Amino acid sequence: MPWPIPQPGEVFDRAASTFEAEFARVYLLKNPNASPSDVRVDARSAYSQLAIYGRVTDLSVQDLWFYQARLADELMADRAVDWLPRHAAIWNTPRILASPSVGNLIFASVSGVAVPSGLALSMPGGLTYVTTAAVTIAPTSTASIPVACTTAGSAGSLPANTVLNVVSPLGGLTTQTATVDSNGLTGEDAETIDAWRGRILDAIRNRGSGGNANDFERWTKAVMPGALVKAMSPGTGLITVAFAMPAGQTWRVPTGPEIATVTAYLNDAQNRKPLGAPVIVVVGATLQPVAFSLHLNPDTTAKRAAAINALTLQILADATIAATLYMSRMDAALENADGEFSHERATPSADVTAAATTLSIIGTVSFT
Repeated sequence: MPWPIPQPGEVFDRAASTFEAEFARVYLLKNPNASPSDVRVDARSAYSQLAIYGRVTDLSVQDLWFYQARLADELMADRAVDWLPRHAAIWNTPRILASPSVGNLIFASVSGVAVPSGLALSMPGGLTYVTTAAVTIAPTSTASIPVACTTAGSAGSLPANTVLNVVSPLGGLTTQTATVDSNGLTGEDAETIDAWRGRILDAIRNRGSGGNANDFERWTKAVMPGALVKAMSPGTGLITVAFAMPAGQTWRVPTGPEIATVTAYLNDAQNRKPLGAPVIVVVGATLQPVAFSLHLNPDTTAKRAAAINALTLQILADATIAATLYMSRMDAALENADGEFSHERATPSADVTAAATTLSIIGTVSFT
């Protein structure tokens, strides 16, 4: 609910009415024999001095109203901008800063070599990566060595099998290159203001509850900003936390290092895991692409693109692990797509359900 602010002119009208009433009252006090009809006070005419006072009052008070509205917004975490860090500090929810891309590179050696920590490698785009551990490679063997990008953020993320070049040649390597392993290198940008605000509101709405599902989901998001999380208890003595990571307008399976990070964080009995809590298993959500087959009327390239975009955004908005994807919502999204007149959906023919740790995402969209 927005803070009520008077419209331009309302304050002037009140000021003019006050001026007229007060001048009339004073005149009648000084002239006991006069009647109210004898009073001639004009506080509204464009050339009246009182009207000038009224307009100045209107402008001055309007600024105060806007300032008061701004303060009202800043006092509320769901609308605050300048004071959002203060709300975050009160609720112990600091903003998550950008993290460098990390992962492992595969080095090969014929004669054997000790790869030092801090060995620099580069990409053609100019990003630099350094090894973060010293590892000795046996002769005619390979070794997986952890690395980190020297630049924080997702810009340093690399897919599996990407080849990096050693900056300063190191004797003993088969080639002066290393290859990203199957997990890829992943880093995260600084948490967006909206995502940060969402975590603050989560902290306010879902207080600590001794280790219920809300706790585990909030803790996971604390180290994996933007993650989609589902905590569940599929059996006695077991808690399962499944999560997926954002990837543009869809989701991706978390990497091994990301799963390891969440596992360690959740199982920290000193700060999070409730005493006596059962084993906590962290898994990457299984992605379930949902394919659509549509017939549009009329069928044009632009309308096909609009339909795909509408489905993509609706599935993204409804994304929940272990939830049903309702076709009525997909049809509603298609009906609101740009240029939509009518459509027929051949597949899916019914709502799509997802298993315990499964997440439905947009699949192929075909047209007939």
